[in-house]
Amino acid sequence: MMMEASSDRWMKCISTQGNIRGVAIQATELIQLMAERHQLKGQMIQGLGEAVIGSLLVASYCKAGQRVNLNIQGSGLFKQALVDAHPDGTVRGYILERDESQVAKNFQDGEAELGPWGEGYLSVLRTKDGEEGAKPYIGTVPLLTGYLAKDLSFYWVQSEQIPSAVGLAVNLDGNRVTSAGGFLVQALPGASAAEVRALEHHISEIQSLARNIAENSSPIHLLSQVFQSTAFVVVEEKALRFQCNCSWERVKRALVLVGVPELEIILEEDKTAIVKCDFCSTDYKMGEDDLRALIQQLKAASSA
Repeated sequence: MMMEASSDRWMKCISTQGNIRGVAIQATELIQLMAERHQLKGQMIQGLGEAVIGSLLVASYCKAGQRVNLNIQGSGLFKQALVDAHPDGTVRGYILERDESQVAKNFQDGEAELGPWGEGYLSVLRTKDGEEGAKPYIGTVPLLTGYLAKDLSFYWVQSEQIPSAVGLAVNLDGNRVTSAGGFLVQALPGASAAEVRALEHHISEIQSLARNIAENSSPIHLLSQVFQSTAFVVVEEKALRFQCNCSWERVKRALVLVGVPELEIILEEDKTAIVKCDFCSTDYKMGEDDLRALIQQLKAASSA
């Protein structure tokens, strides 16, 4: 298991009336760390960063032991992002780039007004760790705008029936993340129309969330701006960290599934089996002797 800490965190709050809740995230170091692991540049860093922050926003209101899998597939600059996040603040994920020629064709075909994700869908899968056979919850919505923050807001309304506003921003200086963060604000039962309008007004006043986060990415600063006319109390502050649960044992199980004939071909042609974890870019290498031993083990098990 690979784990790397950062000074980033989320901060959750609720209005003193108990009818509006929010969470703000600071994730500058976390996104930089993950970008370096995947050797990303430019817009790919921003794409992964927004997906990671978005998944953490969803996970922040999950129960202990649950896991959120955010799967975004689009026709724009980014082909797919897959992110796992937990309510303990741990996260892992990766992003796939679309071929530039295909991006150009898609936008020529009428997607120019859409955001960088283009058309596609956004899916949120929630599972309970350690519960075999437990039925997961899954909510899927189309990408209506191609802007992840807006489409996540639509997800909350459509799949969770909770009026919500989401903001996401990742600022770069070249390929260096200078600031990254986001927020989620939700109106709960009992929130008046006037209170919701006030929140919407304050959110609209943050004309450029990217610029705002660049100046001050502190979660309490973001929450204070959104809740300007609404008293609130902070109910949780939690550190965020990158964590991948890949391991040698998982790699061996994956190689077992390949089967003896294919393993024998790998042994004969390459002498080494290399398995790369998509989530953390770690390479697991099994040498010639270990490969031969695994093959013999599988043959013995099949003939027993």
